[in-house]
Amino acid sequence: MFWLGTGLYRAAFFAGALAGCCGQFPVIGCAGALHAADDLTVSALTADEQRVLQTIEAGDVLATVSFLASDELAGRDTPSKELEIASAYVASRFRGAGLEGLAANGSFYQVQEMPRYFAPDGPVSLVTAASPQGLEGCVALGGGDAAVELRGPVSADAAGRELRGAIVVVDEPPLPPAAAENPAVAGLSVARRVAPLAARGAAAVLIRTTDSGVLSAAVQRLRTEAVALPQQLSLPVVLIPADADLGGELQLSVPPRRRESEQVRNVAAVLRGADPGLSAEAIIITAHLDHIGRAAGDRQGDVIFNGADDNATGVTAVVTLAEAFGRLQPRPARSVVFMTFWGEEKGLLGSKAYCEQPLWPLEKTVANINIEMIGRPEEGAAEKMWGTGWTRSSLGPQLAAGAKRAGVEVFHREDVSEMLYARSDNYSFVQKGVIAHSFSAGSLHQDYHQLTDEYTRLNLPHMTRIIQGLFAGTLPLARGELTPTKSAAAR
Repeated sequence: MFWLGTGLYRAAFFAGALAGCCGQFPVIGCAGALHAADDLTVSALTADEQRVLQTIEAGDVLATVSFLASDELAGRDTPSKELEIASAYVASRFRGAGLEGLAANGSFYQVQEMPRYFAPDGPVSLVTAASPQGLEGCVALGGGDAAVELRGPVSADAAGRELRGAIVVVDEPPLPPAAAENPAVAGLSVARRVAPLAARGAAAVLIRTTDSGVLSAAVQRLRTEAVALPQQLSLPVVLIPADADLGGELQLSVPPRRRESEQVRNVAAVLRGADPGLSAEAIIITAHLDHIGRAAGDRQGDVIFNGADDNATGVTAVVTLAEAFGRLQPRPARSVVFMTFWGEEKGLLGSKAYCEQPLWPLEKTVANINIEMIGRPEEGAAEKMWGTGWTRSSLGPQLAAGAKRAGVEVFHREDVSEMLYARSDNYSFVQKGVIAHSFSAGSLHQDYHQLTDEYTRLNLPHMTRIIQGLFAGTLPLARGELTPTKSAAAR
């Protein structure tokens, strides 16, 4: 869900990358501050809109989400043949809805190259005053594009301190439970710890490992099983023994990381607007298609992270909404683009790639509505939905005004709104100046990023109602009745 290390919550969320998490996922319950949307007046649903709304049915929702979250799709990892199958399925549904492919030559696929980085091959050398022959037990997790030779004293990570050119030492970050089963999750947790150090100029990072051995074991599996690393690990990152004496000047030599690339694809379709004056503008409705694949190693029993709530539910909403909008007579005034992204779990990669090479002009993109985890309501919050970055624009209140016509409440959740605003694919659009928010109608439940996130645990009546609310909520925007604007603080 929301990327914290990924789709609305990420592995590093569990790893305690956010202050105060202490390695546990935060309880996002109904005790949080809830604020209803500002009252806005929108037109009542037309007879045709009411007709289309009633075609969004739980049986169809179940058929879609159960396929996307099936064992046959093996967790939809990026990249994988199963993710390709899932994207072909989405494209077929778009085609069946009468939408146009938005990519080159009318294709539904925006094909891109995904670079994949692997742990450096070869030995690491760390010479210290206490270990002039080289410290034993050092293992490289990250590396640059070329071999790195560094010399100098070690620096601690002091908040706000300039780290340009420094060799920085930190303690092992807290790891989520999933790291023991999936070494890629451990890699994400490390990436989240290292990224701010790299941003402050660190030349290399040394991580003191704990006695648990979880990170060390995960790194060995990342190396021996050729598991791709997060792109953020683009500087030397070396695991060292917890008791290593780093006094005096250090000499560090790290071989380069290994790079490969594979083709991946976003899926994009458009329903052209009917109004000559507004059809050049588009509302873009998105969700990430990928999840985290299989548990690594030789584990027995269930090994598939099905990703039902995260984020087969969001993709189901996008597909269902595409079909609903395709049934409208007349079509909306504005164009409506429907997209699914690859690589959200790897760091919002598919949406970032799209925003670098947009298929619809970003300056003509009225808003992005990104859908994340809508199948598991919090206690007392059935048929309710909340948005991230609520105060950044008028999109949330406008969506709420339309959604209430379908019996869905969209509200401002103060306790997580800002925290999660930059943690999902909407933020790739935000960084390009587009009004974009993620909307969720689920909870950060115990099955998040676990093998137990199965479609049988979804609340289908709730999920179906939320999709109806998204349809009714988006209509005033698509019809040109409402146009979101940025708040003064976001301009």
